[in-house]
Amino acid sequence: MNILILFSQPWRVGGAETHVEALLKGLEGHNLFLAVNEGSNEEKLAQLKQKFPRLMIVMIQARGANLLRWKKDIARLCDLVKREHIDVISAQQRTAGIWAHMIRHYMHVPYTVTMHDPWHRAMFKSIYAKMFTAIFVVSRNLADKLVRSFGFSKEQIYLINNGIDFHAFKPMEKEVCREKLGLAPETKMILHVSRLSNVKGAVSLAVIESMKHVLKKRPDARLVIIGEGPMRDEINSKIAEFNQMYGDKIIIYDFVTNIADWYNATDILVGEGRVAMETLACMKPIVAIRNVGAFIGSIDTENIVYACDVNFDGSDQTVTAENMAKEIDKALQLEVSESEKIAEYIKERLSLENMAKAYLNVFKGMS
Repeated sequence: MNILILFSQPWRVGGAETHVEALLKGLEGHNLFLAVNEGSNEEKLAQLKQKFPRLMIVMIQARGANLLRWKKDIARLCDLVKREHIDVISAQQRTAGIWAHMIRHYMHVPYTVTMHDPWHRAMFKSIYAKMFTAIFVVSRNLADKLVRSFGFSKEQIYLINNGIDFHAFKPMEKEVCREKLGLAPETKMILHVSRLSNVKGAVSLAVIESMKHVLKKRPDARLVIIGEGPMRDEINSKIAEFNQMYGDKIIIYDFVTNIADWYNATDILVGEGRVAMETLACMKPIVAIRNVGAFIGSIDTENIVYACDVNFDGSDQTVTAENMAKEIDKALQLEVSESEKIAEYIKERLSLENMAKAYLNVFKGMS
């Protein structure tokens, strides 16, 4: 198939970008085109092009209120649809879906929309169910929100879990990875990987706060945060304040390209979504949390199915520093045999092949 993936935001770092990159890998046998917004990270686009040499990348401007530029870029995309005989458009996020809807008006090409987050800023919620006939979600929570808040019918919604590249994310020796990364072999390491946005950055602050209680029981614990985003300066200040009081217990890094080494170097991870899945595939325990209201907690063989259903974003208990410290300690005690069973389940359910097949099944039914 000839598939246009429409990404109406700058290509930088985030869950949506990671999802699309995994989709590109899963669909490698097809002719793929990717439209991204201006202001993208050129280095990351170059890396993407290196990974997928046949991929054609198109730059558009879907942000701001430049109507003339919108008209010009929609015309360019219509020309691409015609010239490359595009069979289907995969719109990633709400704005991309609106653009795909307009392109379909002119070119009669079918499209799907993938929802990565709850669309908090969406106005005129009822119009989307009338526009978008097929919408993909990565969790049951998002599917429920589409029905409850946006008026979608269940027949319009397809639950497609994120897919993991198990060649990249697999168990490796912890000691080897720590030596490679220059990390102390004896430290109890807690890893937190996140985009430091208003929602997820607030979680990072909560993780930092929980360390006061973690250290009471595990004085050898150390928190490593990997992330970038608008809350980075605030988080840097919080870390400096914490370390001044408790010693050098927390360190923060920018996003890294060798993230699998960090997953395997840690003792546990605190996080959600794809980061959680990738870590579990490396046979490491996790504490699942996405927002500062409520969270699931430590993942084991009893709750892994439910955790995957909700993309590790549950409301099982209230987020407090004490509750988080309790769940971190619980994860640190998880038996290796449990981690092995969880990794096997992740491998069976969350493969790139499964994700790509689910996308293609819908695509083929529309074209």
